[in-house]
Amino acid sequence: MQLTKYVAAITISALSIFSTPVIAQTDKEDWTNFGKVHSGEILKLNEKSVKFETILVDDTLNNQDGFYNDNDKFPKIRVVVFEYSINNKKRIAYTKSCNSGNLTANPYWKTYTSLIDNWPQYFRVDVDNVANQKMLQRVCTLSLEK
Repeated sequence: MQLTKYVAAITISALSIFSTPVIAQTDKEDWTNFGKVHSGEILKLNEKSVKFETILVDDTLNNQDGFYNDNDKFPKIRVVVFEYSINNKKRIAYTKSCNSGNLTANPYWKTYTSLIDNWPQYFRVDVDNVANQKMLQRVCTLSLEK
């Protein structure tokens, strides 16, 4: 009888370990709305996407074959990369316009919406409205945490 009590107690406590609900973190996005741009489209930033990357200074050079690496002589620059959306169309972009968490003079970012030969085709987006400025300032602020 005593042995049965202990076995039952051990079984119940072991089951409670396995039946504890586990909450998985699957949402790796945190979108912040910065309002409308001139065209009336809504501009949002995925705050969890902000990070630093090193890229070639000339973003038109194609690195699809992995020819360029850390040991080559091609000039590189450290940029802040982020994901944003305009009217719920997600885009990846980078900026050189952050300086210690602040915007530089004439800030801009470069983004792409298409790939040609596995290489992004970038276009420049000038900060020419309040929504763009607020979003890029937030990118620069978040880059300080990285």
